[in-house]
Amino acid sequence: MNKLEDILGVKFPKGTNISHATNDSRKIKKDSIFFGLLGTKKHGSNYVEEALNHGAAIAVHDDKNYELNSNKVFYIKDLNKLIIKFLNELKGIDINNNNFFTFTGTNGKTSSAFLCHQLLSYIGYESIYIGTLGVMHNNKEIQTSFSTKTTPSIFELFDIVSSANSDMDSLNICIEVSSHALEQDRLLGIEYFNSASILNINNDHIDYHKSLKSYRDAKFGIFQTKSNVMLIKAELEDYSSDYSYLKKNKINLKTICNTNLFADIFFKIEKSSIKQSEFYILLNNPPKSQEHEIGKKYRFKCDLFPEFNIENLVFAICSIGFDEFSDSSTNNLRYLKLPIGRVELIEGISNNVIIDYAHNEHAMDSLLSSIKKYFDNLIVVFGCGGDRDKGKRSKMLKTAIKYSSKVIFTSDNIRHETFEEIYEDSKKDNKLDSVIAIKDRKKAIIKGSDMLNKDDCLVVLGKGHEQFQEIEGEFINYSDHEVINEIYN
Repeated sequence: MNKLEDILGVKFPKGTNISHATNDSRKIKKDSIFFGLLGTKKHGSNYVEEALNHGAAIAVHDDKNYELNSNKVFYIKDLNKLIIKFLNELKGIDINNNNFFTFTGTNGKTSSAFLCHQLLSYIGYESIYIGTLGVMHNNKEIQTSFSTKTTPSIFELFDIVSSANSDMDSLNICIEVSSHALEQDRLLGIEYFNSASILNINNDHIDYHKSLKSYRDAKFGIFQTKSNVMLIKAELEDYSSDYSYLKKNKINLKTICNTNLFADIFFKIEKSSIKQSEFYILLNNPPKSQEHEIGKKYRFKCDLFPEFNIENLVFAICSIGFDEFSDSSTNNLRYLKLPIGRVELIEGISNNVIIDYAHNEHAMDSLLSSIKKYFDNLIVVFGCGGDRDKGKRSKMLKTAIKYSSKVIFTSDNIRHETFEEIYEDSKKDNKLDSVIAIKDRKKAIIKGSDMLNKDDCLVVLGKGHEQFQEIEGEFINYSDHEVINEIYN
């Protein structure tokens, strides 16, 4: 206990035992220490009393304006800088011994991180996936109990690594990093990323970041952590000059592109179908740690589609490097599977049905424009989330109308708004001849299924892997997959 006290620079009350640490007052258990830190809306000091009431042994915070007359509460000025050291000592592990493969982007970070995890696991390395889907250790079933966030807090990250019970000195951690997490420094204290990737940046989360520039600033923050492998979609490279911390690391920043043969890393899709795709990667100017690969071309085949998922895979491959791949024969990656609810063509049913998580106009445009060529007609079922960026609603509907023969607008986590209010926002500046509004999502999907012809496709967007509808603060059990299963089985 003395070491923990020394790290924080305080003296705990006599008899205090600490075996658990958290910054979430809802996760307090016996012998917990609660860290009250700056949050998105409130400072964690607002929850100090609640934490103590739930049984926290002590609470520490960095809010100079907060006072509570208790020998169990301590103000520590530079608390954020001490967290990693404290958790390393408490858990008996050094989190910085692990290999972090990190991915951010408006779209695709789940797929890229999940594919990276599968690549490492298949090769034989011990790997953990962390992201929107939950947590997966090697090939074990995905767990969702650690965190509800895309990117966990540093406290949750330690819990995840500890739960792996690994004999290895280091694990490979493939992790999605959201713009919120970057803005909030959730991974503060991680000293080095084996790779850091920005897949794309489109208009999203403006309700939180307030402007596209602020959103982009948060995304580029992934490059503030040291890394020899820094990958970015070529069209974003020009923005790098806006960030002083990139000036001395610019040599490590490598572009990935499928249109410019002379990009640092060029890839070309030579064949793409819903059954199999083939592509190659040409390394013109690879990252520093991969300099021995200059000029080499690697060929791959996989079962992924459409084209943007090949790009997600290219980022995953370039993140781990090419030492395990052959440059003299085609590398078979047909064992790779996309995450549930990501361009998921439902198998074993009589009609074509795709479930996908796309929930902004850019993701919808990318998906629908890519898959339209495989089918006669698309029938799109989607909704817009409540209490989120209202400006994107009409754009999402416009995109759905553009690529489909029929759109069924429905509910998707309406939260504290009404379905009618959300639909009114969505209708603005749109021609509604091909649009039907059905509030009940299950009925909307049934209606869409009834309208399908043999070579059409029903595309159900927005929820993907989710198993709930959020309404008025309640999470009600619901799954697009279960609805499709009921219809066809």
